[in-house]
Amino acid sequence: MSQMKGKVALVTGASKGIGRACALRLAEAGANIVIGAKSIDLLEMLKKDIDGLGVESLAEGCDVSRSADCEELVEKSIERFGRIDILINNAGIGFSGKIVDSEPGEVEQMVKVNILGVYFMTRAVLPSMMEREHGDIVNIGSVAAVKYSPNFAMYSATKFAVRAFSEALRNEVQGHNIRVTLVNPGMTKTAFFDSFTQGGSPLPLDKGVILKPEHIANAVHFALIHPEGVSLNELTVRPTWQER
Repeated sequence: MSQMKGKVALVTGASKGIGRACALRLAEAGANIVIGAKSIDLLEMLKKDIDGLGVESLAEGCDVSRSADCEELVEKSIERFGRIDILINNAGIGFSGKIVDSEPGEVEQMVKVNILGVYFMTRAVLPSMMEREHGDIVNIGSVAAVKYSPNFAMYSATKFAVRAFSEALRNEVQGHNIRVTLVNPGMTKTAFFDSFTQGGSPLPLDKGVILKPEHIANAVHFALIHPEGVSLNELTVRPTWQER
């Protein structure tokens, strides 16, 4: 617990799934937690669970596709805790299906959340991290960023963008003692996974053994607890049977 005790972690898309699991895992490790998402009711429920672990927390509504929301969340976090040590860019959405059948409005929103959301949150938190010469930024990617997936063209495109952004960001901030890690989950049982249509997924949806959000949260924690000066840049976590 001592490695994370007293640190301040901000988690986006924290109301459920991987974001919720990350918030709880880091709280268990002793970090104070800021949680942001659009689902206020679910955030409040999570806040009670976090507070029950003996750490402090802040829950605020945040739509990462809006730069003003991201800036406000960071401002409130620093006002409450004085700093942000860890940013976990987890918020994301996805749609499956062929390009010819896709809805441009849905795709546009996915690009805003999955790419611009990561950019907006990172841009908002960087000045304070750079001033302190310390910080961790963890971006939640996807195996779709490692190898394209048929019927996931635009989703894969957003995650390939996050992968490129993460590596470029790492180069930009390494001189400020800020570590950047990309975590690529494989098939994980979340509401995000449930949103994919049976026909749109290249992977079998009836597999009994898929990852749990806690498995990804453990990978995030693993990356964060490495000693100062050691940076895990990319982790891909799959069920053992998953080919893509």
